[in-house]
Amino acid sequence: VTNVKKSNVKAYRVVDEYYNLGLTKTNTENGNAIYVYNIERTLCDILRSHSKVSAEQVTKAYKAYSKMRRKDLFTLYEIAKKLKVDKKVRNYMEVLL
Repeated sequence: VTNVKKSNVKAYRVVDEYYNLGLTKTNTENGNAIYVYNIERTLCDILRSHSKVSAEQVTKAYKAYSKMRRKDLFTLYEIAKKLKVDKKVRNYMEVLL
Protein backbone atom coordinates (compact mmCIF):
# COMPACT_ATOMS: atom_id res chain seq x y z
CA VAL A 1 0.00 0.00 0.00
CA THR A 2 2.93 2.35 0.61
CA ASN A 3 3.93 2.36 -3.07
CA VAL A 4 0.34 2.97 -4.08
CA LYS A 5 0.10 6.00 -1.78
CA LYS A 6 3.34 7.39 -3.19
CA SER A 7 1.75 7.23 -6.65
CA ASN A 8 -1.19 9.39 -5.48
CA VAL A 9 -3.62 6.49 -5.81
CA LYS A 10 -6.35 6.35 -3.19
CA ALA A 11 -7.03 2.81 -2.04
CA TYR A 12 -10.17 1.82 -0.17
CA ARG A 13 -10.94 -1.34 1.73
CA VAL A 14 -14.07 -3.24 0.84
CA VAL A 15 -16.02 -5.42 3.24
CA ASP A 16 -15.69 -9.05 2.18
CA GLU A 17 -19.42 -9.45 1.57
CA TYR A 18 -19.35 -6.56 -0.95
CA TYR A 19 -16.17 -7.56 -2.76
CA ASN A 20 -17.79 -9.91 -5.30
CA LEU A 21 -20.85 -7.74 -5.99
CA GLY A 22 -20.84 -7.01 -9.70
CA LEU A 23 -17.45 -8.62 -10.26
CA THR A 24 -17.10 -9.92 -13.80
CA LYS A 25 -14.33 -11.31 -15.97
CA THR A 26 -13.34 -9.70 -19.27
CA ASN A 27 -10.36 -9.55 -21.60
CA THR A 28 -8.03 -6.63 -22.24
CA GLU A 29 -7.18 -5.48 -25.75
CA ASN A 30 -4.19 -7.83 -25.58
CA GLY A 31 -6.40 -10.79 -24.70
CA ASN A 32 -5.43 -11.00 -21.02
CA ALA A 33 -8.22 -12.02 -18.64
CA ILE A 34 -8.93 -9.51 -15.86
CA TYR A 35 -11.64 -8.99 -13.27
CA VAL A 36 -13.59 -5.73 -13.29
CA TYR A 37 -16.77 -4.41 -11.73
CA ASN A 38 -19.81 -4.16 -13.98
CA ILE A 39 -21.40 -0.82 -14.79
CA GLU A 40 -24.17 -1.30 -12.23
CA ARG A 41 -21.66 -1.73 -9.39
CA THR A 42 -19.66 1.24 -10.65
CA LEU A 43 -22.76 3.45 -10.70
CA CYS A 44 -23.51 2.48 -7.10
CA ASP A 45 -19.91 3.05 -6.02
CA ILE A 46 -19.88 6.62 -7.29
CA LEU A 47 -22.83 7.39 -5.00
CA ARG A 48 -21.20 5.95 -1.89
CA SER A 49 -19.88 8.33 0.72
CA HIS A 50 -16.19 7.77 0.00
CA SER A 51 -16.63 8.80 -3.63
CA LYS A 52 -15.52 12.32 -4.51
CA VAL A 53 -17.36 12.49 -7.82
CA SER A 54 -19.11 15.76 -8.66
CA ALA A 55 -22.89 15.89 -9.03
CA GLU A 56 -22.40 16.79 -12.69
CA GLN A 57 -20.33 13.66 -13.33
CA VAL A 58 -22.84 11.46 -11.49
CA THR A 59 -25.71 12.89 -13.53
CA LYS A 60 -23.79 12.36 -16.75
CA ALA A 61 -23.04 8.73 -15.84
CA TYR A 62 -26.66 7.96 -14.96
CA LYS A 63 -27.94 9.68 -18.13
CA ALA A 64 -25.60 7.57 -20.25
CA TYR A 65 -26.72 4.41 -18.44
CA SER A 66 -30.41 5.25 -18.88
CA LYS A 67 -29.86 5.44 -22.65
CA MET A 68 -28.06 2.09 -22.89
CA ARG A 69 -29.90 -0.76 -24.58
CA ARG A 70 -28.39 -3.41 -22.32
CA LYS A 71 -29.04 -1.85 -18.93
CA ASP A 72 -29.96 -4.24 -16.13
CA LEU A 73 -32.15 -2.32 -13.70
CA PHE A 74 -32.79 -5.37 -11.53
CA THR A 75 -29.05 -5.84 -10.94
CA LEU A 76 -28.59 -2.10 -10.40
CA TYR A 77 -31.26 -2.02 -7.68
CA GLU A 78 -30.04 -5.24 -6.04
CA ILE A 79 -26.48 -3.93 -5.76
CA ALA A 80 -27.77 -0.53 -4.63
CA LYS A 81 -29.74 -2.16 -1.80
CA LYS A 82 -26.73 -4.11 -0.60
CA LEU A 83 -24.47 -1.04 -0.73
CA LYS A 84 -27.19 1.08 0.94
CA VAL A 85 -27.50 3.63 -1.86
CA ASP A 86 -30.83 2.40 -3.21
CA LYS A 87 -32.68 5.66 -2.43
CA LYS A 88 -30.09 7.73 -4.29
CA VAL A 89 -30.10 5.34 -7.27
CA ARG A 90 -33.89 5.34 -7.39
CA ASN A 91 -33.96 9.16 -7.36
CA TYR A 92 -31.64 9.36 -10.37
CA MET A 93 -33.35 6.60 -12.32
CA GLU A 94 -36.92 7.85 -11.68
CA VAL A 95 -36.02 11.21 -13.20
CA LEU A 96 -34.29 9.69 -16.22
CA LEU A 97 -36.67 6.88 -17.16
